[in-house]
Amino acid sequence: MTETKIGIVGGGQLAGLLAEEVVRLGGHLYSLDPNPECPAAKMGAIYVKGDRHSEADIRALADLVDVITVDLEDVNVDALAKLSEDGIPVIPDPKTLAQLTNKLYQKEVFRANNLPTSPFTPYDGESADGLASQGWPAVQKAAEGGYDGRGVAIIKGPEDAEKRLRVPGFVEAFVHGALELSVMVARDALGHVKTWDTTEMEFDDRGNLLAYLIAPARIPDETAAKARDLATRAIEAFNGVGIFGVELFLTPEGELLINEIAPRTHNSGHYTIDACATSQFRQQFNVLTGKPLEETTQHSASVMFNLLGEEGFEGKTVVDGLDTLLETPGVHPYLYGKKSCFPLRKMGHVTVVANSLEEAQALADKAKSQIVIRGDKRIKS
Repeated sequence: MTETKIGIVGGGQLAGLLAEEVVRLGGHLYSLDPNPECPAAKMGAIYVKGDRHSEADIRALADLVDVITVDLEDVNVDALAKLSEDGIPVIPDPKTLAQLTNKLYQKEVFRANNLPTSPFTPYDGESADGLASQGWPAVQKAAEGGYDGRGVAIIKGPEDAEKRLRVPGFVEAFVHGALELSVMVARDALGHVKTWDTTEMEFDDRGNLLAYLIAPARIPDETAAKARDLATRAIEAFNGVGIFGVELFLTPEGELLINEIAPRTHNSGHYTIDACATSQFRQQFNVLTGKPLEETTQHSASVMFNLLGEEGFEGKTVVDGLDTLLETPGVHPYLYGKKSCFPLRKMGHVTVVANSLEEAQALADKAKSQIVIRGDKRIKS
């Protein structure tokens, strides 16, 4: 049997973590990226020089592999569509990818399929007039190009209108007091679905990046099950094949609202590597290679936090405290091999596993205080 050759457009940390899994399973991951020192290349992928927006470079990658996937949604979807038309397997399907990369289209599909989501109004970003359509504060989202906190603006009131994004998208109602949840969903080409436990997210306001991921979420079992069902229905509405991160809001009144979908492995699914029977990356490998989906049972309580670049520093990456974490049972640090660091850059993550969430949170808090990642030069004010 020939070894599976998987191509991934992009070379970030998601590609890198997939590379580690693919190599462990005896396959090869070819990563397309302009930087030969990208995380994927550092983490076991075969490096292919190129740009994720170049049709020629994407086609060159396809010539080397059996199946194509993506590291992030910010890619040349038209080029992937042409590959698919030529019979080259692309997962997720470029049609699904095109739909999910447009967050306004996502919202419209939610509404058309009676999937609960916060009220929204299309908005061109040009005039301040439309900002108040859903009340204050206004949540403005770019239709395209937004991920990892990008493409979102919270406008507190009319006096802050100049902070709006000058791009097409929509304004949605701010959900006061909401708990933010996430469900990872795997769906294969035959329509089989596996979901992981519903997780709880706490965000770092400095960059709208995930601060803590708590798994499983501290919510009633019935609510957690309903979130998994909603996430599954949302992916089925797009006929999605692949791995998807579905973010939801739980209102103080107990209502679940779908926020948005990421058409790829997701930061909120990293805990699955250490806390579940099957990780999101192992399941991604299964989908890409046509293997059956595996069980997703969570065997340990888990808390995950991102390692972000320290504010006030930039330059060559310096890591302090890693050895301490490596010596602590239940604490699993992952560094992405990024050679340069700047404030709030995502440099890695740490997953903590324990017998209870209380124990995991205490371990995570301690671990977070013991490691610092920063640039080697202070930023001059």
